[in-house]
Amino acid sequence: MDSDLICVVTTDIDRAVEEGFNEWYEQHIIDVVQQPGWVRATRYRCLDGEPRYMAVYDIASRTQGAIGSYSEWPEAMKRIQDAGYEGYWPRIESYRARNYERISQVHAPGS
Repeated sequence: MDSDLICVVTTDIDRAVEEGFNEWYEQHIIDVVQQPGWVRATRYRCLDGEPRYMAVYDIASRTQGAIGSYSEWPEAMKRIQDAGYEGYWPRIESYRARNYERISQVHAPGS
């Protein structure tokens, strides 16, 4: 499925807990994509700066996404968001989550 909506989450985490955070986050993205409308999750590590981590989630529709204020999210997404983060929030150095809709797309010739 090719989604027109994505959620991009960027984080920096205290290096003292980075290994555990990454282990937890790998399970977190599995939990997220098991929810209706959450199509795919891909994590990235920055090679030349900060924030060090980025996760990109493909979302099937606005009604299934965690878009808007936390109070507007589906209950299952609230539970997933809360589970585990509490142990890392005090050690997160930066966090930003934003939702985007595609407005254009260009492919390389022959691709």
